[in-house]
Amino acid sequence: MEIYYYIGLFASIVGLTQQLPQIYKIIKTKSARDLSYGTIFLITINQIFWFIYAVSINNRIYIINSVGHFIIDVTELTLKFYYDRKTEAEIILN
Repeated sequence: MEIYYYIGLFASIVGLTQQLPQIYKIIKTKSARDLSYGTIFLITINQIFWFIYAVSINNRIYIINSVGHFIIDVTELTLKFYYDRKTEAEIILN
């Protein structure tokens, strides 16, 4: 395999881990108020397009990378939705 394969693999791993601290912070603080739905939505749409592109050129690294990012983005979106709704409910009850 070419060196570029391993560079791509390494870039995918680093890229996939870049949002994990954000997810950890959301879970720890039980808040995602500072995150924008629009940004998360655009990032998720971007990963869908990367997946389509990766499948069209049959590139395994891009496929794995886009699927991994999509899962992380959906997790972040789900956590934001959950904690935003929970915060709204707490405000209404108080």
